[in-house]
Amino acid sequence: MNLEGKIALVTGGTGALGSVIARKFVAERMKVAVSYILENELKHVPDEQKKQLFIFRANVNEEHEVVQLFNAVLAEFGRVDIVVNTVGGFLPTKPISEVSVEEWDRMMNLNLKSTFLCTREALRRMKGATYGRVVNTSAMVGLSPSPGRAAYAISKAAVSLLTEIVAQEVKGTGITVNAVAPSIIRTKANLESMPGEDSSKWVKPEEIAGLICYLCSESAGAITGTTMKAYGGV
Repeated sequence: MNLEGKIALVTGGTGALGSVIARKFVAERMKVAVSYILENELKHVPDEQKKQLFIFRANVNEEHEVVQLFNAVLAEFGRVDIVVNTVGGFLPTKPISEVSVEEWDRMMNLNLKSTFLCTREALRRMKGATYGRVVNTSAMVGLSPSPGRAAYAISKAAVSLLTEIVAQEVKGTGITVNAVAPSIIRTKANLESMPGEDSSKWVKPEEIAGLICYLCSESAGAITGTTMKAYGGV
């Protein structure tokens, strides 16, 4: 992928998906920073990998903490070339008549506000650069809505729309902004919560990480404003 020496920040980089992306970036000989919020998230990161990462605690739903996160990355590495936003959450299936305001706000904050704040701070620090990559996390249901998923689907659809608009704002600068939309990801948590499903059709975290690596490469410089479908066999 010719990414050696690039500086990357993976928000939520200690999570089930984020930790796999961070591991892939390290394998590509990149310098990698990851953010986390809860101490138990660190269990996804092997001790050996922790030595290879710059780990910073930040709630990316809070503006001042996002600013602190990016300031810390720049203080450590001098710049940031790549930002991958994996922070997010989902709401169990329920009709809109049963969705509370708190649940609605939680989806918009976890999935959309976090992406907005980190994308904004990334672009502020990439200003004037001839290379930069932002990759966001949308979802299959954001592109193909299904009943009972309104809050989650709308928040993820908004991530794709944000991605497209921001890409237009920075087109021609060498900075690209794209998103990846997975179906069900084959994580331990999903396997445990859906034991009766055919998990062989689910997309693997490693496959998503490989796609993101490609989007971050020089070879993908012509791809921007796109949400890439990573549905596996779903």
